[in-house]
Amino acid sequence: MDETAPRTHLEHLVQELWDRDRIAALPVTYARGIDRRDWDLVRSCFTPDCFIEGSRATASLDEYLTHLRPGVEAFPTTMHFMGNQIVEVDGDEGHVETYAVAFHWAAAQAGADDPANLVVGVRYQDSVVRTGDGWRIARRHVDPDWRVGTYPET
Repeated sequence: MDETAPRTHLEHLVQELWDRDRIAALPVTYARGIDRRDWDLVRSCFTPDCFIEGSRATASLDEYLTHLRPGVEAFPTTMHFMGNQIVEVDGDEGHVETYAVAFHWAAAQAGADDPANLVVGVRYQDSVVRTGDGWRIARRHVDPDWRVGTYPET
């Protein structure tokens, strides 16, 4: 019996679990950056040449953030709840689909009734790649499934 075979298999499993964890963390880190208005943290989730098909713009990362930022900052408070995820890993590439509900509070006190509040249900479809700095989103497609309220004029 080859004593190294189980160890090699175990190492492979550990690497896959680690990769899945790091991939799953990307959409959550993105949400944290959005909600804290930490645009450097948001940017760190993506490759520099990432292409995003978003709910409000389809563009390069820089162009997308140029459109996204004023829309987010129009609300005093946002909170993204990241839910179900499916993560797939294939070597140095992968995919993660994440369901999210994004709360955008227009009222000075988060949670207070305001006709300008916006709640959006989306699915982030992220193609990811392993880089020298870890896993990053190389392409994002946002599926806006539903919303309550209207997007602000930006």
